[in-house]
Amino acid sequence: MKICRQLAAAALALSIALVGEAAACRPKPASTSEDAAAQAAAESKIEYGSFQSGALGHELKFAVQLPPSYERDDKRRFPVLYFLHGMFGSEREFERRGVAAAVNKMREEGKIGEFLIVAVDGGRSSFYLNAKNGVRYEDAIVKDLIPYIEKTYRTIGAPAGRAIQGISMGGFGALVIAFKYPEMFSSVSTHCAALFAELPTPAGTDQYSDFRRKLIGNIFGEPPDDAFFRANNPMHLAAANSAQIKKAGIKIYADVGEQDRYGFADSNKDFDDRLNKAGIAHEFHVYPGNHGWEYMLTVADHSYAFLWNNFRSGKTSVASRAN
Repeated sequence: MKICRQLAAAALALSIALVGEAAACRPKPASTSEDAAAQAAAESKIEYGSFQSGALGHELKFAVQLPPSYERDDKRRFPVLYFLHGMFGSEREFERRGVAAAVNKMREEGKIGEFLIVAVDGGRSSFYLNAKNGVRYEDAIVKDLIPYIEKTYRTIGAPAGRAIQGISMGGFGALVIAFKYPEMFSSVSTHCAALFAELPTPAGTDQYSDFRRKLIGNIFGEPPDDAFFRANNPMHLAAANSAQIKKAGIKIYADVGEQDRYGFADSNKDFDDRLNKAGIAHEFHVYPGNHGWEYMLTVADHSYAFLWNNFRSGKTSVASRAN
C-alpha cells in the first residue's frame, strides 16, 4: 500500500510538472519612446498561423520567429530552425516559456546571427512519430510543414539552411526525424531529450502504471510492437542508420541536466555511448540542472551557438538573396 501511494504521488508530480507553466522571460520595457523604437527594431517578430496538413487530415498550427532584418530586406533568404516542444505543449510554448526572448538576447550579444525559428504544434504526446495508431506527425513535419514554410517564407531551402531542435518529447522527435532524414538538415540539437531504450510496457494496475499507459498511448501499437518501437527510436536508429547519418554529415548536439527528475540523464548518457560505438561524431554535455524549460534557458546559448556555427559553415551566406 505504501509503494502504491508513492507511485501515485510520483504520477501526480509528473503530471503537474509536465503541464505546469513556467514564467516566460521577457525583455525589460524601454524607458523612453526612442528606446522602445530601437528595441522593436532590434528584436524579432513572431507570427502564428496554420495550414491544412495532408498527413494529419486537419490544420497544423505553427509559430514563426522572424529575424530583425526579415521585413527590412525583402531580397534576403534565411536559414530555418524547426523547433519541437515537449509533452502536453503547443507551438506557443516557444514564446510563452521565454525561449524567443532568450534568442533575442543571444543575437543582441552577438552569439548568433539571423535565422527563422518555426515552432510546430506536435500534440500532447505524439513523440512526433508516424505512430502505429495511424497518426502521422513525422510526415506532417517532413512532407507538409517544411515544404509549406519554404514556399511561404524567404528561406534558403537547402539542407545547409535547415536544422531541427527539440526539448524533452521534442528531443526524441527531433532525433528520430534527423536520423531518418539526415540529408535534409545541417544539424540537430536536443535539451533533456525524453529517451528510453526499452519498450515501455507497464503491466500493473496501480495509478502510476495506468498513468504511463495513458502517457504513451498506442503510438507503438496495441499491444506495443517491439520491432516498430526500435525502428522509431533514436537509441536504435543511431546504429541502424549510422552509414546514412555519417554520409550526410549532419552535426549532432545533445545536453541533459544531471538532476533530471525523470531519469533522462542516464538514458542520454546511454545515447552518447551508442553514438560513440556507432562511430557517429557528436557533441554531448551533462550540465547542472533538472528537466524542462527552465533548464533549457540556462544552457540554450550552447546549442544555439552550435547550430548557428553549422549554418555558417554550411555556407548559408547572410548575403543570400531571393531570385
